[in-house]
Amino acid sequence: MDKLKILKSFLKIKFHNIGSFLFKASSAYIIGSFALIQVSSIVTDNISIKSSIGIEKEIFMQYLFIAVLILFPLFLIINFLFKKKSIDNSVMSTLNANLDQLDDYRPKIAVIPFENLNNDNDGQFLVDGIAEDLLMELSMVKELSVATRKTCFGFRDKDITSQAFKEEWGFDYVVTGSIRAINNRLRILIELSDMTDDRVIWTNKFDRENDDIFDIQDEIVTKIVNCIVGEIEITSLKRANRKPTANMTSYEYTLKGRALNQMFEKNANAEAIKMLDAAINADQSNPLPYSWKACTIGQSIALGFREDNDKNKAELIEALSKANEMNDNDWNALRIIAEAHLTLNDYQQSMVYANKAYNANPNHPYVLWIYGRILVRFDKIESGIKVLEKLYEIEPMALADINTDRIIKELFVAYYLINNSEKCNELFSKIHEPGFREWLMLIDIKIKNQADYLSENWFNLGLSKFKDLDFNKEIKLFHLNNKEVDLRLLQTAENTF
Repeated sequence: MDKLKILKSFLKIKFHNIGSFLFKASSAYIIGSFALIQVSSIVTDNISIKSSIGIEKEIFMQYLFIAVLILFPLFLIINFLFKKKSIDNSVMSTLNANLDQLDDYRPKIAVIPFENLNNDNDGQFLVDGIAEDLLMELSMVKELSVATRKTCFGFRDKDITSQAFKEEWGFDYVVTGSIRAINNRLRILIELSDMTDDRVIWTNKFDRENDDIFDIQDEIVTKIVNCIVGEIEITSLKRANRKPTANMTSYEYTLKGRALNQMFEKNANAEAIKMLDAAINADQSNPLPYSWKACTIGQSIALGFREDNDKNKAELIEALSKANEMNDNDWNALRIIAEAHLTLNDYQQSMVYANKAYNANPNHPYVLWIYGRILVRFDKIESGIKVLEKLYEIEPMALADINTDRIIKELFVAYYLINNSEKCNELFSKIHEPGFREWLMLIDIKIKNQADYLSENWFNLGLSKFKDLDFNKEIKLFHLNNKEVDLRLLQTAENTF
C-alpha cells in the first residue's frame, strides 16, 4: 500500500503541468475522431467502398473505429513526451546563462535578526520568522549575493561594528530592524545601511494590520533592490506565484514549524511536523507547510530520527507532491524533487529540477548543494566546482553537519573526475572521516601516479573498515553517471581486497 502511495504521488509530480494539456489533447482527439467517423459514414454512403478498397462498408467502419481506439493512447503518449520535452527545454534554456554568471560580482547583503520590542519569548518566532522571510525574498534576486540564515542569525545579540561587517565578512549592505506586535497590528522599523561609509541609505516605518505582512515584505524588498542595483524588473518575485496564505494562523504555524525544523534535533523535528500539520489544517491551500513538511520528514530520515521505510517515504512524497501541485516554483520542493531524481539516477530530470530551483532561489545553501552536485554529474564539472566552492565559502558547515566533511567530500569527487590529483590530495587531508567513496578514489589516484600508499595509515584503516562491503552496490550509490569510472573503481576495490 505504501509503495502504491509513493508511486501515485511521484506520478502526480511527473504529470504536473501536463495534466490539463493532456485533457485538452484528449478532448481534441475525441472531437476529431467523432468528426472523422461521421464524415466517413457519409462518404461511404455515397461511394462504393467495396469497389475502391475491396471491403464492405460495415467492415471498413469497424476497422476505423478500432483504429481510433488503438491510436488514442499512442496519441496521448506522443503528446506527453512532446509537452514534457518542451517544458524541460524551457527550464534548461536558462542553464548556460546561469553558469556564465557564476563569476559575476554581486553586491553582498545580510539581514540581521530584528529586535523584538515586545521582549517576550513567545512572540520571538514571529519576529525571527518575518526577518527570515525577508532574507528568503532577497535570496531569490539573482542580482544580489545574500548571506545565509545561519550566518545572519549568528550575529544575534553581538556587537559587530560596521568595519567588521565590511572587512571581515565582506558585506556591502546590512539590513536591520525592530518589530513590535500590538494586538493584530505590527509596527516595523527597517533600515538599509551601506557598509562602505557606514551610512543609512534607506529607512521606513510600517504600522499595519498583521494581514498586510506580505505587502510590507514586497515593499521592503523592492525598495532595497532598487537602492542597491537600481530599477529592475524583479521577475523572480512575482507575489501572485508566492503569496502563501491570507490566513495568519496558518502563516504563524508555518513559521514555528520552519524554525523547529532548523534546529536539527529529534524532539524539535517531531514538534515541527505537528506545527506544519496545524498550518495545513488552518489553511489547506497554503503550499509552504507542505514543502517544509516534506523537508522535515526528509531530515528526520536522513538524521535517523525516523526509520527509512516505505511508510515514511510515502508521507514525504505525498507532502512534496502537494507542495509542487500548489506552487511549482517553490524552491524548497523543487530541490527535494531534484534530490529524489538523483537517487534514482535520473540525471536529466534532476538537472531540470535543480536548475529550476536555482532560478527560483540562487542563494540558498540547500539549492546550491543539489545544484553543484548534479552539475558535476551532468558533465558540467567546472561549474559544479564553482557552485560547491561558493557554498563552502558562505556556509562551510552546511545543513546539520558538525564539520565540513560533506562539502569537501563532494569537491573531492569533482576534482577526482577531472583528474586533479594534487587538489584531491589536499582535500582528502581535510576530511575528518573519509567514506568508502573517497578512500577508494584516493587509491585509484595513487595507482595512477604510481605512488606508494600501502603503508599509509588512511589506507590500512580503510582496509579494516570497508572489507565487508558489497562493492558493486556501494559504487552504484556514488551516483557518478559515468560507467567507465564505476567499472574502474570496482576493479580497484576487487584488486585491493
